[in-house]
Amino acid sequence: MLVVWKVAARQWGLEKKPLISKPTTSHPLQGVKDRTLKHAGSPHDKRSRPVVQPIMVDPLSSVLDGPDPLSDLLGAPDPLSGKNFLSTSRQGVEDIQGAEMTISDSRYNTWEQYRAFILSNFTTTGTLTFTSSFLQPSDSAESRAVPSQRRVVKTQTAVTERHRAQGMSGSERIRARLEQMDTLDEISGGVVREVGGLTQEEFTHRLFGLKQELNEAWQSDQRIKALKIGIQCVKLLSLSAPEHFYPSKFILVMEILDTLAFLVYQRLKQKYQDDSPSVSGGSTGKQEAQETARNWFYKVASIRELLPRLYLEAALLPCYSVIDMQEGELALSRISRMIRGIGDPLMAAYARMYLCRMGIEVAPTLTQYISESIEDFLHALKQGLWPEGEADMNMGEDKDALAARLFSPPLEWMMQCLATRAPHHVLQSILRQCESGEGLGQNLLVGAVLTMFPHHFIALQALPLTHLIAGCSYPGKKQHELLSVLGSCVNQVAPPQQQQLPLLNAVWKLITRIPETKDYLSTAGVWLEFTAKNFTSVEVNTLLGDVLKHVGTEGSHEQVHYPALLALVSTALTNSTDSHALFSMNNFLGLLNVFQRDSVSAGDGVTRGVVEALLAHHPGDFTDPTLVQHLLTLCGALHDSINALTTDDERRQLSQLIISFIRQVNFGRDFEQHLDFYVNSRAAFSNLDPVLVSLVQCVCRLAMATWSVMHGQHSGKTAAFVRACAAYCFITIPSLTSSAARLRLYLLSGAVALLNNCLGQGDACMKAAIREVVEVDGSQDTETAGQVAEILRLSVANLASTLIATPDPPDASPPLYLLRGLTNAVRSNTWQKDTDIQVLLSISLLHALSAASQDNLPYHIHSVEGNDSLYGGDIQVQQEAEQLCTTLLQDILSHIQGLTGIHEKRCGPLALGLFWCIVTWCDLRQPQMMNVASLMWSLVLKHNRREVVVHTSECISRRSQQLKDGSLAQLVKHCQV
Repeated sequence: MLVVWKVAARQWGLEKKPLISKPTTSHPLQGVKDRTLKHAGSPHDKRSRPVVQPIMVDPLSSVLDGPDPLSDLLGAPDPLSGKNFLSTSRQGVEDIQGAEMTISDSRYNTWEQYRAFILSNFTTTGTLTFTSSFLQPSDSAESRAVPSQRRVVKTQTAVTERHRAQGMSGSERIRARLEQMDTLDEISGGVVREVGGLTQEEFTHRLFGLKQELNEAWQSDQRIKALKIGIQCVKLLSLSAPEHFYPSKFILVMEILDTLAFLVYQRLKQKYQDDSPSVSGGSTGKQEAQETARNWFYKVASIRELLPRLYLEAALLPCYSVIDMQEGELALSRISRMIRGIGDPLMAAYARMYLCRMGIEVAPTLTQYISESIEDFLHALKQGLWPEGEADMNMGEDKDALAARLFSPPLEWMMQCLATRAPHHVLQSILRQCESGEGLGQNLLVGAVLTMFPHHFIALQALPLTHLIAGCSYPGKKQHELLSVLGSCVNQVAPPQQQQLPLLNAVWKLITRIPETKDYLSTAGVWLEFTAKNFTSVEVNTLLGDVLKHVGTEGSHEQVHYPALLALVSTALTNSTDSHALFSMNNFLGLLNVFQRDSVSAGDGVTRGVVEALLAHHPGDFTDPTLVQHLLTLCGALHDSINALTTDDERRQLSQLIISFIRQVNFGRDFEQHLDFYVNSRAAFSNLDPVLVSLVQCVCRLAMATWSVMHGQHSGKTAAFVRACAAYCFITIPSLTSSAARLRLYLLSGAVALLNNCLGQGDACMKAAIREVVEVDGSQDTETAGQVAEILRLSVANLASTLIATPDPPDASPPLYLLRGLTNAVRSNTWQKDTDIQVLLSISLLHALSAASQDNLPYHIHSVEGNDSLYGGDIQVQQEAEQLCTTLLQDILSHIQGLTGIHEKRCGPLALGLFWCIVTWCDLRQPQMMNVASLMWSLVLKHNRREVVVHTSECISRRSQQLKDGSLAQLVKHCQV
């Protein structure tokens, strides 16, 4: 039976009831706050306190569900704390004394950072020699010829504490231990073996084996054997060759010494905690701990060789906290003077480095021994560093460069220890030593002062330090490196204002004489930051002019260091006090011209970096046409660098970068120049669809800006301009590959054209949008994959609602020409099977056609007459709308009746949508429409949730009371829940 759709007249004045505000007792973000508090609480709170989740979950707050990874990291233990056994041992001694002995300054490097730096930078490819009496017989070359059944390995007999204590006085026990020290060579076989030809990895593995053996000896109560292992490891430092590996060997050996020190500290701690009172009234634990500590120092003092004796006593310096801290301070000065007996400057330097490391733990406030160590270090460097006649060292380094690299870590560590503790006058004395120094010592000392001394001290002494750098002629650390470090310091803390200009003049005289362009640009970048922060744009322009001169002296463009020039651009933009003035400088724009040369490859990231720097640091919009042209050229180079091998992610990033540039261009009221820029941009970025989409949106915004300026009343000039904008959009949109994007932009452009009274252009865009509806369904775009139904539903609903206020073309014979075209496009297309997309679109069209048939349309476009004015309430309009709606209704009912079996549950949302459409627009006085409404309500009851049904019933009841409609009231009786 044919059901005819009859449209009821809407009472707009009665229906437009103003909204009534109601008080609320809950915050709309209350659910987000609850979840945040849940994850911020303690683990116990998370388990014991449930949090009520709201029904509607904010999609942006879903990321808060689950544990916060940063909070978990804060609560996790420090992964390095388990490895730093030295810090653990110090903590044991601090528990004994109850004193704080640590220093923390995030600006300085820790010992662990120095350790990692040395191990990664001082390596060797040569062979190494390992000497020890604890090598297994199979490890020595000569033992390989001895049959295994004849090999004999002697082991030390362990003498436990209990056996030593029985029948022996304190002096006898000390004498027995000294006798064991005298027979060290007889222990473990009595043979000192030497293994040569080891690689670095094999050498490190041998040391790791000795470290394990030391732990095993200690656990088996063999203290002397553990001490002997430490002694023989230190003996490995008596051989400095190969020199470029000596720092790494020093670090590896120090790890073994730290292990031995840790074991001693733990033993002292255990004895000290045994505080049972003795017969004399004292503490047995404290006395025994002091006796054990002195015993260890006696053992160390009996070592014959100087180097092991120094290192072992330095490693055990914290034990003086058990005896007397003043003795520890005296020992520091004594050991510092004993190091003068080491003839090799390299060995002595690293011995002083280790002493300072231990000294800051024992006596944090004592600095005299550090000053003496630095003075002795400089005095040792005045002697010959290498054997007579020795040529360049390994690894392709000459002697001077290798010497500077080897001696820098110990000196910088000592200077760091001094800088964090010494008063100002001590730092001044070090600076005077720099002035009186010479050769490599002066070079390294100046570099260490710049690196380690406080920034405020460097700022006050910046000018004298510049003169020192100019006088450092020894080929150690290069002059440009020292200038860069000085520049970094004054960038952190500026010198007094009266010194800034003399300092800049003195430094730039040195920078201009740097021979290598790479070194020159890196140093100039550091001092450009100082200039931009403390001077005007005139000085910045002068410096950039000197940079351009150096760049211009290059023989070919390929030799120019574009990353360094990019750093200059970014530095000037970031630190300049007047960024606007930069873009009026001829030298700054000349620097940008360098990146527009053909030799600059956009694929190497340099051009992209320039664009990112300009966009990130430019204040406000781009208004200068010259700068806009520069950026357009640079972005065009990025666009031209895209090829078949460019990844989708890279395309997306470049598109977003170019879009950011386009949206920052603003020529104010000069709309024609702005449109010309968009035309040039379309030609430059034709291969990037996201950029073209943005250009269409920007042109629509430009047209609306014109409409706003003219208050909707265009003149002849502005009318021609907005028509040009509409033509731009209509020409640009077809070049897009995504049909969904074309549909959205046609709809946007058509709406803008209609608002600007460009009816011809608006009609063309709307017709093109109707054609795109079919294209979206058949497209294979990755953008619309899995979202075709949702895109079509929203787009068709938006398009249909726009067509309600769009007047029919003058030559259209039947009324509602555009809506009829959209209806035919929806009905004639072959939609995908097992989907409800056609029914959803048909319901949207039912709403639109019913609204368009009203004598008074629900809304109009400004200054555009709608169909209600054009047709003057002609009955033909309503008849045309009802005819189209009847056809659509039959299609919808046929589809719903065909949903059976497992597909029947899909009837729920479809029946609800059609039911609301009937209630809103239909004349329910006709029995056929009332029967259809009742049928749809039965499906709503069957296939929808109860809260939906209850809400629908309440809404119908309120509408019936508001409109006082009898037929609607009759329907309410059938819609009881």
